[in-house]
Amino acid sequence: MDSYEQNYINGQWVDSIGGTAHQVINPATEEPGTKITMGTAADVDAAVAAAKEAFKTFSQTTREERLALLGRIVEEYQKRMPEIAASLAIEMGAPVSLGNAAQAPAGLGGFISTIEALKNFEFSEQQGASTVVYEPIGVVGMITPWNWPLNQISLKVAPALAGGNTMILKPSEECPGSAAIFAEVMDAAGVPAGVFNLIQGDGPTVGARLSSHPDVDMISFTGSTRAGILVAKAAAETVKRVHQELGGKSPNVVLPGANLEEVLPPTIGGVMINSGQSCIAPTRVLVHKDQKDDAVNVVKAIVDSQEVGDPTMEGGHMGPVVNKAQHSKIQDLIQSAIDEGATLETGGTDLPTNVNRGYYVKPTVFSGVTPDMRIAKEEVFGPVVTLMSYDHLDEAIETANDTEYGLSAVISGDPVEASKVAPKLRAGMVIVNDWGPAPGAPFGGYKQSGNGREGGAHGLKDFMEVKSITGIPA
Repeated sequence: MDSYEQNYINGQWVDSIGGTAHQVINPATEEPGTKITMGTAADVDAAVAAAKEAFKTFSQTTREERLALLGRIVEEYQKRMPEIAASLAIEMGAPVSLGNAAQAPAGLGGFISTIEALKNFEFSEQQGASTVVYEPIGVVGMITPWNWPLNQISLKVAPALAGGNTMILKPSEECPGSAAIFAEVMDAAGVPAGVFNLIQGDGPTVGARLSSHPDVDMISFTGSTRAGILVAKAAAETVKRVHQELGGKSPNVVLPGANLEEVLPPTIGGVMINSGQSCIAPTRVLVHKDQKDDAVNVVKAIVDSQEVGDPTMEGGHMGPVVNKAQHSKIQDLIQSAIDEGATLETGGTDLPTNVNRGYYVKPTVFSGVTPDMRIAKEEVFGPVVTLMSYDHLDEAIETANDTEYGLSAVISGDPVEASKVAPKLRAGMVIVNDWGPAPGAPFGGYKQSGNGREGGAHGLKDFMEVKSITGIPA
């Protein structure tokens, strides 16, 4: 069993102040895979004090010093990518091939895009009689999820460092090992003591203390909308900045007459990858009524070809979902669709035939889904595709926007026609004939999908304060 039983505070690995042992269950075997110590409010206080002190000097570093530091982190991170992938396979069930090809590289990409943004970032600009400058916010608390853990860590840590901030990271207790390896990367890269701190723990204890701490100037949170609301409420009394990337229920608007064999494989792949555990997975496939039967055949063939298996083995198969609670939620939503009259085309609530334990979900397709069904409204976070039909494109757009979320949207079909539809979709990201945004593009959503943006220059700005100075030489 892997063991990461200390926190990283002020440049040192230290024991928790009163923490308790916690075992992470391997979702493929349903047996313990990793052991950590759940941190306490006292651990948070120690980390915040270290970050507050370190801010005095790190906030004054130059662009060149920060670029050099980010470059060293990239070098050290690259050395540890195989270990990160192996840890993800044990803790959250991402197959090692996916870990090596996508999960670990996503974390690397966050640093690379931030380096490019920092090289050209204008820290000062003249606006009339005022000089407007961008300055670091201060101490940043970071709460990250388990589904794409290194991606979300890097999209917070990299711009926070680039902006001159100090930070405390609380990773998900479902996926703590990769975050501990990341802390070792930061240490090896020579990040100054107190600039980066890691506290393992849960939301109600560590997350709540970070969110409410008077010496934390900003909270950057990625997770569910439900948890995001709790974070915002805890932060409200100290009026700190709250930056959130929350839930999603992404539509895939298939334009009338689209070549289904061409446009659907990459977008349906976005629902299958990572066992469907992606906040931007385009699960709601909206297809014209004249093509609905063809769409069922194409999508069913794609999903039926998706294999399921052991995440520690190399291959293009899909692993389990992260834990028992998530597995139960997905099964409940699948059953609700059956009960509400959707047509189960493939998949269902049984275990895949080639496994006899673990939190595996059969890749599933429903047709005949209507907007009022639970599975059309709630975020499934599993490998489940729902097919809905429309009469007119305006109806498809209305259905696409009929959600409390607004993280991303996909349009499948002619890019010229897609360019006319994109402005009508209420989502922070619109992707044509694919499902993932370009590296360095601003990542974030509308409505209950959150506020703020991560990635590239927009992500860097969100970790900066704006100050106007009037009366000094231009």
